[in-house]
Parts: sequence; structure tokens; C-alpha cells
Amino acid sequence: MNDVVTQDSIYQLQDIIKELPQADVITRHHFSDGMYAREMVMPPGSVVVGGLHKTKHLFTVVSGECEVSSVHEREKITAPYLGETVPGTKRVIYSETGCTWIGFFPTNLTDIDELEAAMIEPEVI
Repeated sequence: MNDVVTQDSIYQLQDIIKELPQADVITRHHFSDGMYAREMVMPPGSVVVGGLHKTKHLFTVVSGECEVSSVHEREKITAPYLGETVPGTKRVIYSETGCTWIGFFPTNLTDIDELEAAMIEPEVI
């Protein structure tokens, strides 16, 4: 489980799975004073490739089990779990049991397109 992946291999996987049927991932957006929380509910057996993050921020897995790979680490996460994202992180998440993942971002922005532009490096997918 200590093996890490390369950024190129994550992009290669992303190219492959974008051609496959897409998982029914539910995304919810939550706002509070100076805080944005992005909640993702991933079904069992789904694979999600996240964006390339620009910011340092906290995340939590509040339910389920998943295996997560990035250039920084590879780990199995069992909820409850609290972690930190650093700039340059792009993850592959395999949702083993179905899981709920929430990222917390300090910002006063409330427009989703503006938020994504501020938090995620642009990609042509």
C-alpha cells in the first residue's frame, strides 16, 4: 500500500475511464461564513479522479471505505478520517463500500464556476 503513482498514470487512467459509463456521484455544495464545503457521495465500486488542486485545505471521509492514490501517497481510508490536501494533489479514489468525502475550502466565493477556477487547475477533459 505504500506505492505511489505518477501524475502521468493518473491522467492515463482518467482518459480511459472517461470513455466508460460514469458513476452516479452526488455532489452537494455547502456555504458558511468564509467557508465552502464540497460533499461527494460515491457509490460502491466507483472510481473517481479528482482535479489537480491549487490550494492547501482539509478534507474528511465521513462514511465508508476507499482506497486513495496520488503522487504523495497511497492509502486505504476508513471513515471517520480527517486529512489535508496540498497544492499539486490529484487523486484517484476507489470507493470500496460507497463513501462520503467532504473538502473544506476557506473562501468567500459562492459561484461554483469561480470556486473551481480558484481551487482546481484547468484541464481539457
